[in-house]
Amino acid sequence: MEWYTQKEAADLLGVTKSTIYHYAKQGKIKKIKDPHRLYKEARYETTEIDILVSERKKQPTGLRPSEVAKYFGLSVQSILKYIQNGVIRAEIVPFGDERTSYIITEEAFQEAKEILQPRAFDRIRKGEYFHSSYDIGLFQHFQSPLVQTARVTKNDLTQDWGFSLPLSQKWIPYEEGIHKYKLQPVYSIHQESMPVKGYVYLKIPYTAEILYPFIDYLYQIWGVENIGIRELDQFILITLKAGERQFENVPFTVTDLMLFINEGTIELINGLLVVRSAYRKTNLELSIKMLNTIKQLAEDKDITISQWIEQELNNAIKKYC
Repeated sequence: MEWYTQKEAADLLGVTKSTIYHYAKQGKIKKIKDPHRLYKEARYETTEIDILVSERKKQPTGLRPSEVAKYFGLSVQSILKYIQNGVIRAEIVPFGDERTSYIITEEAFQEAKEILQPRAFDRIRKGEYFHSSYDIGLFQHFQSPLVQTARVTKNDLTQDWGFSLPLSQKWIPYEEGIHKYKLQPVYSIHQESMPVKGYVYLKIPYTAEILYPFIDYLYQIWGVENIGIRELDQFILITLKAGERQFENVPFTVTDLMLFINEGTIELINGLLVVRSAYRKTNLELSIKMLNTIKQLAEDKDITISQWIEQELNNAIKKYC
């Protein structure tokens, strides 16, 4: 075979089709001219591509920083920072003519999971429960003439977004759900962002009947801008901004929620769900040098300054209790 299509070249090298285009622009591979557009897809000579494939086979196997970032719901820049700080072990591999990239081996990835896997009350990152490109939220309700009920979920192994179909007990990728099954959202998931005045935390088991009705209510009335959702082993952690929102024609009661409140309070007042945080604001006067140090320590753990201070105070209190 004297040439590969753009897709074939991308699959062989484990890169995107746009990367193949840039490789050709850089002169690393040769694009076959097609002035009369006889072929639907761009073609590339095999020689340079086969050499690149051979070189890549000699490199360590594992995950690229972008794949690790996707798994943890972080930015690629955050993963590169963890690599540079030694939090994640990675092998340096050639990338392009004079550049290098990283490969995280399976062993190093398992170590990273122990360090970076979010604990129950770490700050919930929006990427954990909201896919901005698809504009979908975790456990959001979809349906179509072909599917009565579908829920947005992530693949356990790849963390790809897609749909769980409860009736057929199968999981399908997002694109398949939209194009093949014609799935459409049952409701909008956006509302105006509320000011941050603290949060209420709820822990709801996967098996609880209230879980999906409550999530449907939160998406429709509070929106992704004012909630947080995290998947844990036995339960779902939900955070809710302190404030108040309409609570009418809802298929559960506030009493039903009481069992699952972990921090804060929730009340029904004049048809409004009133959410109050268990925290109260306080002021600390610190030197600029100390504040900058605390800021860096908090960033290294990917938590807020307030969370870092609270953790350290809790550790200090435990020593005397």
